[in-house]
Amino acid sequence: MIDIHTHILPCIDDGARDAETAVTMLRMMKAQGVDLIGATPHYYCLDCTPEEHRANAEKAYGTLMYSWENAAGERAAELPEIRIGAEIYLAESLQAVEKPELLKISGTDLMLFELPFTGFTRWIPAVTELVAAKAKGRPLFAHIDRYIHLYGRRVMDALEALPGAAFQFNSDAFDDRAVLKYMYSLIDRGYAVFFASDCHGAHRRPPDLGERLPVLEKKLTKKFSAEVYAEIVQRQYSLLNSDSAA
Repeated sequence: MIDIHTHILPCIDDGARDAETAVTMLRMMKAQGVDLIGATPHYYCLDCTPEEHRANAEKAYGTLMYSWENAAGERAAELPEIRIGAEIYLAESLQAVEKPELLKISGTDLMLFELPFTGFTRWIPAVTELVAAKAKGRPLFAHIDRYIHLYGRRVMDALEALPGAAFQFNSDAFDDRAVLKYMYSLIDRGYAVFFASDCHGAHRRPPDLGERLPVLEKKLTKKFSAEVYAEIVQRQYSLLNSDSAA
């Protein structure tokens, strides 16, 4: 099971507030059957460079691994695989950022973009495409379920038209009929979709994908077939295990 969007790295953003919280979150995810985690702390281009973000994320990852081995008495090799990346806030100034490839989820060409909640502006598709092209990456839109009511169909069309576009849905939206309708539409038209807890803590917005995904799997299997669901999952792993996956 893949949880592609999490804030599990300690002391780097509004996610895990300390190493103890991060260890608890990691223990929860392991117990739920997650075997691959996207560690995607927020990235704001006006706050730091991609090099600084990457260095901070790797430092936080080191802290998590050290704390895990001391608290749990288990080696890092016994944990789910953790891929370091970023949740990249889309701002017009992002187009001037150098080395955006450092923001990709490690080992992949996926770039997790967070759309602004201030509404759609015309520069959004153009900047997304420019930054992704500069990084030789593909855009993965974070928690797209939050925007389908805000932006509307024409905007979704513009995002879907971007080369290689993929879409991530949060687990707390799996019961929303409008969200499911849009998810089904994307799957039916061949888009890559990912699922995530977008967890921020052990108690507030905790990891819950292992609890919620089986329910969604039943819905997707009923709507399409077990074979189609297997293809969705297979494509997720394929995209996460190749930096040139199509």
